Amino acid sequence: TFELTEQLSLLAGARWYDIEVDLRGSAAGSFGNFGASVDNNAGNNLDELFSAPNPDLAQTDGVITKFGLNWTPNQNQLLYATYSEGFRPGILNRPGGSTNAAGTFTVPYAIDTDEMTNYEFGWKTDLFDYAVRFNGAVFYSEIERLQTTIFDPSITNLTFSDNAADATVTGIEGDFIWVPGPIPELSIIGAFSFLDTEITRVITPTDDVREGDSLAYAPEVQLNLRARYEWSLSSGIVAHIMPSVTYSAEKYSDIVVINRDLIDSYVMYGLVGGLSTYQWNAEIFVNNVTDERAEIARTFTFDRER
Repeated sequence: TFELTEQLSLLAGARWYDIEVDLRGSAAGSFGNFGASVDNNAGNNLDELFSAPNPDLAQTDGVITKFGLNWTPNQNQLLYATYSEGFRPGILNRPGGSTNAAGTFTVPYAIDTDEMTNYEFGWKTDLFDYAVRFNGAVFYSEIERLQTTIFDPSITNLTFSDNAADATVTGIEGDFIWVPGPIPELSIIGAFSFLDTEITRVITPTDDVREGDSLAYAPEVQLNLRARYEWSLSSGIVAHIMPSVTYSAEKYSDIVVINRDLIDSYVMYGLVGGLSTYQWNAEIFVNNVTDERAEIARTFTFDRER
């Protein structure tokens, strides 16, 4: 971090990496052995599968960087801008070389890294004589060669991974605390996230990854809000009550159409009440007041809803 002025600082960082992913041994099972005294390793010897002329490693190396600019115009405000990069290492595929019936796609033995470039502008602020704290960020991310897992029986009966698509993510998120001046016993606390995700280019030659679709586990809207009210009782005891609500929009479990399922939106309510002194506190609470069955995960892998 370089202090350019008393109010302005520059952050710079870099990471060098050199990663090799290997698979060795046998993937054989008893079903292929049929009681033979010697292992029938046909097609299951990973040492042979991942050797010349096939790739023997998923190898990658390079440098990722991060740059940031922080500006504190006063003691109650911080504004920042960030540029950052990230990646995930490549993967080897056990069913490498398997081809679909039309001969238009062959499972790669090794897939490349996927990479993200992120641009972000954010703020941390205390406003209106500390009556409001508001933190947030807007961001735009570009994803190249997005790795995803695919199950397609028309190609192979095993799952495999591929660099399926390029995508973008645009969003704004934040959190706040508000203590209304006329009612200092009340505090209102909340957070929000709005996302717009999109597949911008399909790399895998399939109709099951579609340009324009959203990314997996990326709800367009997430919100939570709670209000806490405190008041004094006799003998120095302070009572409080705090209702809360949480909302998440619907989302898909995968970007592969034949492997994905729609995860429903949900709204959950909670209620907390309690008493406290300097020496002790006691609370009674009800989570999920309406007994909402909030869905947090789904899959349609292996052609079964789970």
